Amino acid sequence: MDQNPDDKHFELFGLTFPIYQSFLIKTTIGVWIAMLLILLVGMTFFGYEMTNADLPMGAIAGFLFAYLLTIIAR
Repeated sequence: MDQNPDDKHFELFGLTFPIYQSFLIKTTIGVWIAMLLILLVGMTFFGYEMTNADLPMGAIAGFLFAYLLTIIAR
C-alpha cells in the first residue's frame, strides 16, 4: 500500500493505524443510517424496546465499524 505524506495516522501500542478522513466520514454516516433503519425495523416489526445504552453505544459501535470498513476497503 502506498503511503502519502499527507495521509493521517495514529499510533497505539506500537501499531500504526491509517485515517482516510473523507472516506471515514461518508462510511460513518452510512453505517449510522443503516443501524437506524435496523433499529426502526426491529421496533416496528419485532417489538424491540430501546434501552438507555442503544443510542450512545450504537453511535460508538457504528463509528468503530465504519473505521474497520475503511481499513478493509483500502
